[in-house]
Amino acid sequence: MLVSIVPIGDDSDKKKSKTETVTFGLQTPLIDELRTDAELEGVSLNNYVAKIFSNHIQWERYERKVGLLPMTEAFLSEVLGQLSDQQVVNLAQKLEKQKFRNILAFMRDGPDAEAFVDVMRAWLTVSWMQQSIEVREGKYFFKIQHSLGPKWSLYVKTLISELSHDILGKKADITVVGETISFVFVK
Repeated sequence: MLVSIVPIGDDSDKKKSKTETVTFGLQTPLIDELRTDAELEGVSLNNYVAKIFSNHIQWERYERKVGLLPMTEAFLSEVLGQLSDQQVVNLAQKLEKQKFRNILAFMRDGPDAEAFVDVMRAWLTVSWMQQSIEVREGKYFFKIQHSLGPKWSLYVKTLISELSHDILGKKADITVVGETISFVFVK
């Protein structure tokens, strides 16, 4: 079966992108699964497939190259739960900060605020963390909701604080309430 797909920009993309019609030959069972998933998400098949392609371009094509591994929430929660707060902070400050710097350098041309936001958005999306990112009054406003417990909140808070200071030269105002992390930094 042949499927024609017209890619469209992500709804959050403020820039208008040119679209193009492309035809792919896909097996019928694969198309049926994609249709089912699109229906469950409440979007058209076209929008669903465009999202899959966008996720690939924004993140998935890089993840193995930069050393990222998938793991379950249960595993990560358990491992973090066995660490002291200071150990979590040390991991974020020393090990992960440098890793994220390398990821940013590999995925984007330069360490500017827009590249930082793009990489953060991609990371949060593929990590299945709920997120809200807004730009207003010359600032980025992030809200992240997760279900990994207080140690994950501490990890993300420390990592964002370190990265925004070291890479962007900007201080992020960060608030943690349970499993919700909010941060703001100047655009």
